[in-house]
Amino acid sequence: MYSKLEEIGSIITGVYEKGRPSGDTYYLQAKHFDEQGKFCDDNIISPEIHMEDRLEKHILQDKDLLITAKGERNRVCLYQSEIGQAVASSTFFVIRLHEPGILPEYLQWYLNTAKMQSLLSSLSKGTHILSLSKKALAKVKIEIPPLAKQRAVLKFQSLWDSERKITMELLEQKETYYQTLLFNFTHQN
Repeated sequence: MYSKLEEIGSIITGVYEKGRPSGDTYYLQAKHFDEQGKFCDDNIISPEIHMEDRLEKHILQDKDLLITAKGERNRVCLYQSEIGQAVASSTFFVIRLHEPGILPEYLQWYLNTAKMQSLLSSLSKGTHILSLSKKALAKVKIEIPPLAKQRAVLKFQSLWDSERKITMELLEQKETYYQTLLFNFTHQN
């Protein structure tokens, strides 16, 4: 089954704010997420803005999806409430699902696939900085399999993420091993 994004959730524009040295609310920007759209909790992040009445409607809810609207890649990030009270910067569109038949994590995975990234890129316009419009995003068709299949996809993706991490760690260890081996070899008589 396919549905347009506007049929399964609301799309809200992030807010433009100037950060301050201190505040009570996080101001999430693209730099706070990695290439897979995961929050970089190793970044030192601090609350940069003060919550005001006009910003309350922009407070993120758990499992809101943040899609990068500007730039080369429209990666999709998942906001989780353990990050803390936050608003999304104007770099993002916020997708808030209201369809119970789709998992936010699945939609994040789906929109981050190469096929969908290619589609989103083709919908982006601009000469210097590409920009995805809210209107174009709203019309994007999403394939929605049954919840059991969505969960299976997420499980497979999690296994692949673990395998990729282990492979990268192994490559780093091999690099160190071979560099040391070659260095010692050149210093032998």
